[in-house]
Amino acid sequence: MRVRLPTNPSTFPCGGKPRPISVRHRSGADQMTTDRAWMLKGGLVFTHADDEARLRDLVIQGGVIRHVGEDLDPSAYGVEEVRSARGLLVTPGYINTHYHSHDRWDRGRFSALPLEIWMSVYNPPVVGRGWTPDEIYLRTVIGGMELVRGGTTAVMDDVHLGLQLDEDSVSAVYRAYQDLGLRADVGIAYSDRPGHETIPYVDDVLPQHLKSRGQAAFISQKEMLGLWRDLAVTHAGRVRSVVSVSGPQRCTEAFQQEAWDLAENLSRPVLTHVLESRVQALTGPHFYGKSLVAYMKDIGVLRKNSVLIHGVWMSPRDLDLVAEAGATVSHNPVSNLKLGSGIAPLIEMLERGIPVGFGTDNHNGNDGCSMFESAKLAVMLQTTQTDDFRRWPNARSGLRGATEHGARVMGRAGDLGRLEPGYKADFLMFDLTADAFLPLNDVAVHLVFADASRALRHVYVDGAPVLVEGEIVSVDEKAVRAEVLDRLSVMHKKVVDGAPIGREMEPHLMQAYDESLKNPLLRPFASRCNCCRPDSTGFVAV
Repeated sequence: MRVRLPTNPSTFPCGGKPRPISVRHRSGADQMTTDRAWMLKGGLVFTHADDEARLRDLVIQGGVIRHVGEDLDPSAYGVEEVRSARGLLVTPGYINTHYHSHDRWDRGRFSALPLEIWMSVYNPPVVGRGWTPDEIYLRTVIGGMELVRGGTTAVMDDVHLGLQLDEDSVSAVYRAYQDLGLRADVGIAYSDRPGHETIPYVDDVLPQHLKSRGQAAFISQKEMLGLWRDLAVTHAGRVRSVVSVSGPQRCTEAFQQEAWDLAENLSRPVLTHVLESRVQALTGPHFYGKSLVAYMKDIGVLRKNSVLIHGVWMSPRDLDLVAEAGATVSHNPVSNLKLGSGIAPLIEMLERGIPVGFGTDNHNGNDGCSMFESAKLAVMLQTTQTDDFRRWPNARSGLRGATEHGARVMGRAGDLGRLEPGYKADFLMFDLTADAFLPLNDVAVHLVFADASRALRHVYVDGAPVLVEGEIVSVDEKAVRAEVLDRLSVMHKKVVDGAPIGREMEPHLMQAYDESLKNPLLRPFASRCNCCRPDSTGFVAV
């Protein structure tokens, strides 16, 4: 039975209970303490996207880079341990600015489908599976291990827990990232409008008995704001809690204003999905007579702390508004392709000075979570958008999106995304004898285009090892995988048992999708990419 939040949000306990599953933690030499100075010596260090790689040493203490230089003398910096990086390339860790951990058990279930139809069998808007806290913990840990191997040292996890906002379920997500050693901003997602009111024509075609299955507000706005506030106080370190408003069309105006005010008071970003698909391009004109970006500006929630996820169908005017507000964008090229959403106008975003980070999105809307793949596609897809090759993003643009721009999306431009004194010691180490780097020419080009994932050997977060020689060392990976296999039949049954509910809604969503495509306002969006987009008013008057 689901445990609801207490009536008084301030009494919500966020500490959680000890993890009952049998996952052992590593200990010993691999778990270096971070309070003493140590040196990474002799690596080919690439400090930031505009740097040239050179042989350098790093002095690290307390999880922070204290010194960077050539042939440093350990004794001059109070170094107690020296670790060799000879033959290795050292780069800033990649920052994954959009990820959903909650659908890990749904991977491999779908081929390409439009977003609005795919969501008909998607967890959790239409069905609750009743995941246990153990299952939530396991899916977060196993997804996190894959993130690490995909180059991620920091992730913004937008978690949909559906009907399960009880203490143990919520705490399981945060505990998983703490145990794994990843840096994570975790947003517990919320919407206070039922789903059938947020997609054009769905309210007209969906039978009444199915409307209750849309993701309506199952706890009050006040309780959700209280939960976000309490979580932000409890989780304020390497693993932080942030605010997640599912989308401007999915929440009431007053609630969005309160959510953004809360986030500003907490100095945290707000995650929100904006103009991801063609149907969402119609959503603003259909419901508000303007684009969703213009709507956000008018109600006062297009702000500097706004993380606009996707932005595929932003018009030139939308992009101007985003730039003026100082907001950021999370670009997710792989899921955008699988869900037929289109290609985001990355060139136009960057030319306006908008910080654009990269993300991997859903496990079953991508079926992978490699930042190497996201950075490569983000750059290469832009060659289809203009014949003027001078405007195409280059490899350094790709690295900037995966590192420094990602830090700006997180609101962490001062301590993440570079390997410089004062920055967090979050870094990747690659084998320079691996195929991706042999022979070595332009380091940036190798990193973005040459499948560097196969050369990744070590990953450090906060100066502590998470991956060593390709092996996860922060938790016992074998124990995690054994635990998953032991529980797999039960977890898989929950997925299979929920599928008929989604399939019951699917034909109605297909009808609404077809009706949306017939709308004259969507004519400019009929192409396979966003080469033809609306004019500066935000949509085309026909």
